[in-house]
Amino acid sequence: MKKFFFIIFTAIIFSMLLFSVNAMAESKADKYLGEKEMCLETVRIKETRILDDQTILFEMVGGTIYINRLLVPCFGLKISGGFKYSTSIDKLCKQDNVRVVETGSKLGSTCMLGDFVQFKEKGNLNNVQKLMEGGLLKELVAEGAFKEAFPEKK
Repeated sequence: MKKFFFIIFTAIIFSMLLFSVNAMAESKADKYLGEKEMCLETVRIKETRILDDQTILFEMVGGTIYINRLLVPCFGLKISGGFKYSTSIDKLCKQDNVRVVETGSKLGSTCMLGDFVQFKEKGNLNNVQKLMEGGLLKELVAEGAFKEAFPEKK
């Protein structure tokens, strides 16, 4: 009988440990990424930052920050440091095009936007940019955080 209770007790302890490890193993996406939006109202866009040729941060009036992973890398986006867009509905939406602005105001590559994914942590754009460039973006991509929003072509 003691052996039976020992086995039950051990199984309960093991289950509790396993549960606590799973609870602690929250993914980076769960921690940092919120709701996806199809569109952002252009009048609410306060500032943008280009992280790389495929990722743009959008800070909204009120402090909400969105991450947009372009559907494919956009040649010259990071090095140019700027882009333009035009829209007739006062919203910037998934699959709208942005155009790289090159030196001398020449227009370069045209690239398609992906979903706008809310960054959960409130803060200023500089802090979020440093966090993303400090390795968080690579971790999110490696974890597959953007695969649902931006499936890989096969």
